[in-house]
Amino acid sequence: MASMSENIITNTVCVPENKEIEFSQIVSALGRTWHPEHFSCFNCKKPITGDRFNQDKGLPFCEECYANIFLKRCFKCNLPIKEKIIVALEQFWHQEHFTCNDCGIELTGLSFFEKDNLAYCQNCHMQKFAPKCKGCSRPITDTAIMALGEKWHQNCFLCSQCNRPVTEATFEVVEDRPICSNCSRQRK
Repeated sequence: MASMSENIITNTVCVPENKEIEFSQIVSALGRTWHPEHFSCFNCKKPITGDRFNQDKGLPFCEECYANIFLKRCFKCNLPIKEKIIVALEQFWHQEHFTCNDCGIELTGLSFFEKDNLAYCQNCHMQKFAPKCKGCSRPITDTAIMALGEKWHQNCFLCSQCNRPVTEATFEVVEDRPICSNCSRQRK
């Protein structure tokens, strides 16, 4: 953000006209002097008023043109990002637009997961993509038991007879459910 000042001065040259300015108000900006009506945006040509403007390569730009030409655009809303830029999933985002694809929670500062180039919070990612336990149908986020062609929480892989955890490597299977060795011996 550059600044300018307006002064009353004599015997100086206005940049666009290359004519001497006499007893007039001038704008002093970018190391040069201008008539106020000639100090304008390089892009839209509108006079720059007030004391705020932007510059690129020594050329003045109004704030709107500068934002539209030079600032990164938000992937979600396609508007220029004037504040903090979030860079994620190889895109630029306004902080408030980088959200979970499912629940909409803002992900700035949180761990997130990517699936098919979409962002998910930890909870939504687990619910949607984590393998499900054959015993309780909840997501498995820890160590799992692989048995009977399925994944199980350790505390869900239970004997179908006594409901105790099946901890032995060998067990009997009846109707696609495990039976611990103790209950298996009692059945025979």
